[in-house]
Amino acid sequence: MRHDPSALFAAATLALAGCAMSQPPEAERLGVADDIDGSGVLVVDLVDGTSLDEARSATGLDLEWASALSADEALAVVEVSDYDAALDGLRGLSLVEAAEPSITYSTSSWLPAPLRYPDDPLFSKQWNFDTVDAAAGWRAGGGRGVVVAVIDTGVAPVPDLAGTTLLEGATFVPGTRSAVDDNGHGTHVAGTIAQTTNNGVGVAGIAPNATILPLKALSGSGMGQSQWIASAIDEAVDQGADVINMSLGGSHSRVIEVAVNKALDAGVIVVAAAGNSGREGVSWPARLSGVVGVSAVGPTDELAFYSSWGTGVVLSAPGGDKNFEGGGVLQDTIKDGDHAFTELQGTSMASPHVAGAAAVLLAAGATSPEQVVELLGRSAVDLGAPGPDPKFGVGRVDIGGAVRSLALMHHGLLFVLGALLAWGLTRMGAMPRRGRAILTSGLVAGGAFFLPLLPLPPLPLADLLAKPLLLWPASLGQAWAGFPLWLSALLPVGLTFVFGPTRTLGPVVCGVCLGIATHLGWGAATGSLSPWLMPGALGSGWLAANALLSLVCAMAIVGVQKTREREES
Repeated sequence: MRHDPSALFAAATLALAGCAMSQPPEAERLGVADDIDGSGVLVVDLVDGTSLDEARSATGLDLEWASALSADEALAVVEVSDYDAALDGLRGLSLVEAAEPSITYSTSSWLPAPLRYPDDPLFSKQWNFDTVDAAAGWRAGGGRGVVVAVIDTGVAPVPDLAGTTLLEGATFVPGTRSAVDDNGHGTHVAGTIAQTTNNGVGVAGIAPNATILPLKALSGSGMGQSQWIASAIDEAVDQGADVINMSLGGSHSRVIEVAVNKALDAGVIVVAAAGNSGREGVSWPARLSGVVGVSAVGPTDELAFYSSWGTGVVLSAPGGDKNFEGGGVLQDTIKDGDHAFTELQGTSMASPHVAGAAAVLLAAGATSPEQVVELLGRSAVDLGAPGPDPKFGVGRVDIGGAVRSLALMHHGLLFVLGALLAWGLTRMGAMPRRGRAILTSGLVAGGAFFLPLLPLPPLPLADLLAKPLLLWPASLGQAWAGFPLWLSALLPVGLTFVFGPTRTLGPVVCGVCLGIATHLGWGAATGSLSPWLMPGALGSGWLAANALLSLVCAMAIVGVQKTREREES
């Protein structure tokens, strides 16, 4: 079953809308006339692994891959003179997962226009960062180790992104050679997510330590075809993205839906702009189940005049309103062949606030897409009518509230459980110097969870120490969070044999063993830890067995320390 991280909150929105979301009829799936590419391009999504020869033989069409990078996902295109006849010929073929005319998508910005810590000189103009409490996210790691794919017009290496890690990415727009932005929209979006911060230049970003993966699926005019976007989604998964941001929208595309579902199955958090119609009716793909659809608010926390709303809105975030002086969202982007600090407004600007917040929470130690969306929803500032509603979803994103919730309700709880386990075992065993074991156990199990809550400048060491020991590898990249040898009793066993018998370090090692036992046991019980290649019960069994072995190591140290004390007294 695929991940559905927004189900907890989207269900309430669906209920308010009065009916459950259903698949659109064939006419709606094909889109209105303006959405269909007039070139006669048909997009065919085949079963993964299908070769081009197999596809041509089965369909009778002269198919080509949508992109050279799309062969592994078997996403193909072909020019046809009669859509209906071509679609009729594909119906019922087991190799075809989806087929439809190429659909035009566009950016979701509204009327693009020119325009202590951190030391960025224009930070005072970023009212939106105060609104969402971005500073709390910087203290919690600022997205370190998280890859955010920006599926947009590309990303240009403007001066205020010089300190941000930008991957090479890829382009899916014919006639372009790289993922470098030729419009400005994608660079602006990437800046909100991860603009280099505290560099004495320009403005700040939500998650400045995150890595940006630019995937160009919209042209220099801000338009893109469904097969380009689906290909970019597939490539984001292939390149290990943890979060995907899509500040774009159009009518329903089954091809994009299939790609999004694969991304969700892979554990990727997908965030998308609700659209800029100014009325009810969320654009696709934000409306897809499992996608975090984002509506926009202005500086007064009211729904922006341009923002779409309705079924599919899970959260709201600052998108700007230039009816207010300085009310747009300010970031560094390209303009007239050069870079410029520019205010834009739109749900395109709101969506990256949520994508950046998701990166912050993953870096801070959230262990699943479901937990990230749950934290964002629980901490969101309720706007409009009490409770979830179709305009604001569960509320406006609050990064500070989400970080506090993670620190206190998750890591703080592990700290207490680890300390209690150590207190009980060492008291029962009458171990000397047990205070060291109790403190160490709490810190290993839950980390110095209180550090992000203190008004301190962000420090890499501080955000590492704030996380439980077993989550430290995620700082190298989220994939490392499931390294099986780290999620094991290997460290407790090694430390026990080498330092367990010593008078000074023995109690500390005992605390390490008990802290790891606590977290491994918690992970087994809740599913919050997932060792590589060990799904379901297999992974839980691995964690539980290693938790027990870590506990045995701690008990052995207690016995040795108690015996030593008796011999010396």
